[in-house]
Order: sequence, then structure tokens, then C-alpha cells
Amino acid sequence: MAVKKNKLKVAPFDDIHIIGINSTLIDYKLAYYLNEKQNFNFVRLDDILLDEQLPYAFFYFNAGENRNAYNLVSLRHKDHLCIKLNPHIDYLLVVRNHITPDRLALLVRNLREIKEVTYAYTMELSRTPDIDVLLERIEMHERHCLEEQNH
Repeated sequence: MAVKKNKLKVAPFDDIHIIGINSTLIDYKLAYYLNEKQNFNFVRLDDILLDEQLPYAFFYFNAGENRNAYNLVSLRHKDHLCIKLNPHIDYLLVVRNHITPDRLALLVRNLREIKEVTYAYTMELSRTPDIDVLLERIEMHERHCLEEQNH
């Protein structure tokens, strides 16, 4: 008789939501519009080095203890995209910690209202290849930047 083994699968990134954004806006202008529409306070941290060691814009906002933390990451360096996704996206908005479906939908709606945003949608982590690697790099970069600020 074969022995049954139970396997526990745990998603490596619990309570993370990603919004893919296609926009003609320059990174700091998109951060500005998010600050205005959502009452965020994005701060630009050191650029994140992704493929070919090119720098990509990196913004951070922490809404406070037991609230959401946000990263706005550009995927475009001049005319070069660090990751090609279908449909094409220029920015990732990473939302960490629990967010209600209504608040997430409102965030996407507010992004879509920005004139220069072509589209914005909630990405499914399971359907996006290699996104885990990118999320790890984003998290490590954020941690590194925040540690440097505290010293």
C-alpha cells in the first residue's frame, strides 16, 4: 500500500496585490497623481537595479502600522522594458498587507481615471511567470533603502 503524503502549499507572498499599469506618464508624475487621488505620500528611494543592471524608478509609501505599504516600480528605462508581460505594462503598483476587495477596486478605478493611464488591472500572481523573483528583488531593495535611511 502506498503511503499518502500531505503537502502544504504556501504562497510565498501572502497579502500582496499587484496592479499593472500602462501609462505614458513619467514615473514621478504618476506618483504625484497617486498622491493626489489616493492621499498617498510616495517618496522616491534609490533606483532599483533590475535586468542588465539598469536603474528603474522606485517609490515607497507606508500608510502606517497595521496598514498597507505600497511600492510603485517602473519597468521602463528609457526605451528598454525589464520584463515583458502581456498585456504590456510600464509600472507595477505593489500593495502589501490586507486590503479589502472594495478598496483595491477603488484604487484601480482611481488609476483608470488618470488621463494618461491607458489601462490598469489587478494582476494574478499565479498567472504571471517569474513574478516571484521580481517581488523578492523589490522587497529586498525596499528593505535595503529603509535600513540606509535609519542609519
